[in-house]
Amino acid sequence: MRLIRLTIINLRRILKNPSLFFMTLLLPMIVLYGIVGQNSKDSSLGKIGILDESSGKYSKAIVDDLSVKYDVKTLEGNIENSYDALRDKKIAIIYVFDENFESDIDSGIVPKVKSYSVESGMGSIIAEQLITDNINKLLEENINTGLSTNSIEAVIVNNHKSSNGDFYMTVIMICYFMMIGGSVLTDDIIKLKSQKVLKRTIATGNSDRTILGSLYLSSFVIQSLMSAITLFLSIKVFKIENYNLPQGFLAIILSNLITTSIILSATRWLKNQTIASLAVIIFGLLSFGLGVIGNILNEFTNIPDIIVNLSIISPLSWIGKIITEGQIFTPIIVLLLMSLVFFTAGSFKLRDFVKE
Repeated sequence: MRLIRLTIINLRRILKNPSLFFMTLLLPMIVLYGIVGQNSKDSSLGKIGILDESSGKYSKAIVDDLSVKYDVKTLEGNIENSYDALRDKKIAIIYVFDENFESDIDSGIVPKVKSYSVESGMGSIIAEQLITDNINKLLEENINTGLSTNSIEAVIVNNHKSSNGDFYMTVIMICYFMMIGGSVLTDDIIKLKSQKVLKRTIATGNSDRTILGSLYLSSFVIQSLMSAITLFLSIKVFKIENYNLPQGFLAIILSNLITTSIILSATRWLKNQTIASLAVIIFGLLSFGLGVIGNILNEFTNIPDIIVNLSIISPLSWIGKIITEGQIFTPIIVLLLMSLVFFTAGSFKLRDFVKE
C-alpha cells in the first residue's frame, strides 16, 4: 500500500512538470504533423497514374477518357519505381497497360489491366468501370459476328499490399520522444536526491526500495499513459490508415520499459544532472537513427551486413518489426532482455544511491 500511495504522490508531482507534457505529448504531435499530417490534407482521391507499356492508340484513347474525370499522371520505368507515390498518397491508384494490350484487342482477346493501390474506394471503382467500358467498345468494333458481348470482361488485378508506413512512423516517433522525455524524469530524480528529499523520506519509515520503486513506477505509468493518448490522437487527427492499435500499445509499453530501465541506470551511475539527462537523450538519438535506418535498409539489396546487423542493438529496430512485420514473440523477448540488462545495472547497490 505504501508503494501505491507514494506512486500516486509522485504522479501528481510529475504532472505539474510542463516539460514532460511538452516532450511526450505536444512535441510529438507537432513533429508528426510535419511528417504524416500533410498527407491527410492532400487527398489522393481523383489522382491516378498510368504506366503505358504498349504506347498504342487504344491505350491512349482510354487515357484521354480518364483525363476527363481524373488527374492523370503518366509514369515511366517499372511499377516498383512508383510505389513511393502510392505510399505517400500522391496517387490513389496505378493502372498498367502491358505491351500486349493493343495486339490482344486486335486479336479479339480480352486484355488484363493490372491495378496497384494501397486502398480501395469509389474513385477506383469508377475508373475501372470506365476502362472496362472502353475495352468492351474496342473489342466490339473488332468482334466476329455471332460472338456474345457478354463474354467480354476486363480483368483488374489488385496485387499491391497495403502500406502502414504512416502508422510505423507515428509509433516510432512517439517511442523516440518517450525516450527523450526520459531525460526530464532523470533530471527530476537526481534533483530529488541532491536536495536530500529521498534521504529524508527514508526517515518516515519507507524503505529505499519503496521510495525508488514508486519513482520509477510513476515514470512508467505517466509515460505509457501520455504516449498512448498521443498515439490515439495522432490516428484520429491525421487520419492515419492501416493502423493496429493493439500493436501500437504493445510497442509503447515495451519501449517505455526500456526507457524506465535507462532512467534507472542513468540516475544510479551518473551523479551530474546534466550528464545523466544528456546520456538519455543520446541513447534516444542513437536508437532512433539505427532503428529507422535498419527498417529502411530492408528495402534495399547489396547492403553491407555490418550495417544491417548494427541496427539490431536499437530497441526501436525491434519496435519496428512489431509494426511493419507483425512479429510479436521475438521482439518481446529481445526487448525484455534489453530492459533486464539496464535494470540490473541500475539496481546494483541501490540502497547506497538513496543514502549518498
